[in-house]
Amino acid sequence: MLTKKSYKIAAYITAYQDIEALEKTIEAIKQQSYKICKIFIVDNSLEPIISATKYQDIIVEHHSENIGVDGGLNISIKWAIEQGYDFLWLFDQDSEPLTDSLEILLGKYQALSAKNQNIGIIAPKIFDINTSQEFPGHIFQNYKFVPKPGYLEAEDYYDCDGVITSGSLVNLNAAKSVGIPQNNFFLDAVDYAYCMKFRQLNYEIIVVKNTELKHRLGNYSKVKDRHSKTQNEIVTFTCSPSRYYYACRNHTYFETRQSNKRMLYLCLIHRFKFMINMINRITRYEPDLVFLKVWACTFGTFDGLRGRLGKTW
Repeated sequence: MLTKKSYKIAAYITAYQDIEALEKTIEAIKQQSYKICKIFIVDNSLEPIISATKYQDIIVEHHSENIGVDGGLNISIKWAIEQGYDFLWLFDQDSEPLTDSLEILLGKYQALSAKNQNIGIIAPKIFDINTSQEFPGHIFQNYKFVPKPGYLEAEDYYDCDGVITSGSLVNLNAAKSVGIPQNNFFLDAVDYAYCMKFRQLNYEIIVVKNTELKHRLGNYSKVKDRHSKTQNEIVTFTCSPSRYYYACRNHTYFETRQSNKRMLYLCLIHRFKFMINMINRITRYEPDLVFLKVWACTFGTFDGLRGRLGKTW
């Protein structure tokens, strides 16, 4: 349970083209047992999908040019710091926290801070709606991100190097020291790059196990395996060409720059293996735009190696 200490907290949501999902997330935030002061929304949709006048205590910025995940995160972090908030709770539009999630996160933050642990970001367990599995926090191991070893066995909480944006409660006092998130990734890997900024200044990233956030990690659909003679349908994730491009580009850029020189050749092998695996699954499972998606993976990987960033797709 929380002590009597009071925190000033805002929430942030990145919105894009899905008002139904956005409204569910807004409702889940408003139902929290520990009340949020304001909800700040960046709407990247071509046409506005929400008006601030429909809700109390909501601020909406519409960006029809689509400033991406990193653009919205930059704006919201700056805004929250300028407004004097203690924490900013980050969300994608297709996320639903439990009603007591914020209270539990703050309680754990207080308990760990009392033990002189320097918390930068604290997040709930992520439950992937598509796979019905826990999506773990990750650590950067030598030259790549891998799931935190032992995360399933952890009963209370565990520390890691990176968590996804959605559900993350950012300590804004720490964020003032860390600086703004990566502003040239557009989407994908923005969250891990931001987390590593905290880790480089010795702030801890914590995942709390006794509360969860339901989140949709990608789009899943029934598709046929082109490499199978039976042509049986399976359920797997599918992506747009742009998502493949940014995923391959940003992770390639980030991991090759994060690796030390002795590990760089292993990182390069890892990134090329990842690209080949992606191309293989595209040719097997993607229902359309196969050649464009293969090109996106290839082009994205090489752009990541040469450091060509920004909104380039």
